[in-house]
Amino acid sequence: MNFKVLSVILFVVGILLGFVVGYSLTGFQSHGQTKNQGVSVIAAGSLGYAFNEVAQNWSALYPNIPITANGGIFMGSVKAADEIAVLHEHYDIFASAASDVIPMVLSPNYAQWMVVFATNEISILYSPDSNATVNLNGTIMKVSQINETNWFMFITAPGVTVGVSNGSTDPAGFQAIQAMKLAGIYLVQHDNYQYNAWFHGVLGYPLNDTNAIFQSIWLTKYKTGNLMPVGIEASMDAMIKTGKPYFGISYRSLAKSYGLGYVELPWQVNLGSTNISAIKYYSQVNSSGAPIGLSGTPSEYSSPAGPIFYAVTIPSTATNVTLGIYYLTILLGPVGHQILINTYFDPLPSPYLVLLTKNASFPSILNSYVEPLPGYLQSGPGYISIMGAQS
Repeated sequence: MNFKVLSVILFVVGILLGFVVGYSLTGFQSHGQTKNQGVSVIAAGSLGYAFNEVAQNWSALYPNIPITANGGIFMGSVKAADEIAVLHEHYDIFASAASDVIPMVLSPNYAQWMVVFATNEISILYSPDSNATVNLNGTIMKVSQINETNWFMFITAPGVTVGVSNGSTDPAGFQAIQAMKLAGIYLVQHDNYQYNAWFHGVLGYPLNDTNAIFQSIWLTKYKTGNLMPVGIEASMDAMIKTGKPYFGISYRSLAKSYGLGYVELPWQVNLGSTNISAIKYYSQVNSSGAPIGLSGTPSEYSSPAGPIFYAVTIPSTATNVTLGIYYLTILLGPVGHQILINTYFDPLPSPYLVLLTKNASFPSILNSYVEPLPGYLQSGPGYISIMGAQS
């Protein structure tokens, strides 16, 4: 959807904000020089499609103030954070597909606060146009015949290749592991007959082995060369569309970004629910046990699973802080909310503000866009799901 056509009210507000920002270009807070005195964005790869739409709105509101081409520089969230914390690059906006990346990698030196603004779901991705076939114990089926009841057979069938992100650079990698471990628990409890018929009867796993999906993909397929770790989501898209029996385990939003089909998994599996019951349910697994790197860093693979929370901050070393603030008025406001919905995210009705340092200074102009963390996220499993186990 093209969001350049805004409502009259938003347009008027945008003009006023544009005047203020444009007038103050020579006086905004600055920590260094920038080539174009525009707003620079670095973010999780899964946000690429949505942030490109945000950038179109930015350009419509502030046509004389540049923004990073294509809406931002996109890569795995951990790698993107290292661009700031390790390589000391300057960006005005940083957004992560795992909220705990900000407190664990950027705080306290590079981030004083973050805003948790959306969730996502782990899904099974495939090409709906593929004519490739999958052999399910003698039954030949097309890739496009995967569905909510047979997906675990398709992705673990011998000869099928599965693409996943590298957990050491991209949270989608270790979140996929967590989701598949949860899938084993869920299916043993809810589809025991079909689960055992496949994993015990066909693949030879013990009865009721809840780790069978995880082991089939991250151990067996890794050994046979049918597990394909990717550095960026675009690589997974290209792999899935080759016409071979390939599937991906990653974010639902990528289906929108790359025109893929997806299988929506139950809430007990997809890491998309944020209530306290779901948080406690997810926390029974972690991402340990995969080959080196795919599980993430030691602090990540030892941490309990939790909901997929997206978070954003203006780094402390940002060159154009004021422009970063005005960018967030788009992302966190009604227009950004609708963009996220239309790109298969679940935006929080009111984003959560998390102060990361004792003397954190949050821009007052953004106060009306956020609310404090709810009580159940301020301690215990809820807090860990936002902040990470090491915070």
